[in-house]
Amino acid sequence: MASFLRIARGLIALGAIAATAACAGGARDERSYPQSVVAGDVRLDVLAPQELGVGRCGLFLWAQNAEAPLFIFTAYDNPTQAHVRPNGRERVLRRTAYSGAMVRGHFEQQTYSDGRLTIVVDVRFNTDQQLRDGAAVERGVLRIRDDEGWETIVPVGGILACGT
Repeated sequence: MASFLRIARGLIALGAIAATAACAGGARDERSYPQSVVAGDVRLDVLAPQELGVGRCGLFLWAQNAEAPLFIFTAYDNPTQAHVRPNGRERVLRRTAYSGAMVRGHFEQQTYSDGRLTIVVDVRFNTDQQLRDGAAVERGVLRIRDDEGWETIVPVGGILACGT
């Protein structure tokens, strides 16, 4: 049986092929392809591919966009931190709170902050679908709070995967 990580990589590769094919089709050029999600004063830019080491579990989230899903958020169980690219600069936010059911070191509600930017992750893991080395995100939202207290809600989907 193929590991969940191999399946996840395959799905990501298929998504990348589909996005490349859509851009190559002439309907739109790369400059018009969305590369960020605007959340109030914060623009969350697409993340570069993230490494997942052996024994480490990551939560990978894509913004639900009309054009294409945008990979905007990664959180790890060890160390408990998230990676985002607000306004073009990669930042690491540490986990400051958590609650709800836990799946492989990640909770249904988790808060990440660096004092200037706070992101609350609220997801539901699909417990009916048995996946090896991870779990699918059934539904989710990111609540992004800037330093002025404004909050924006971004619908997300994603996966929880663990390196083997």
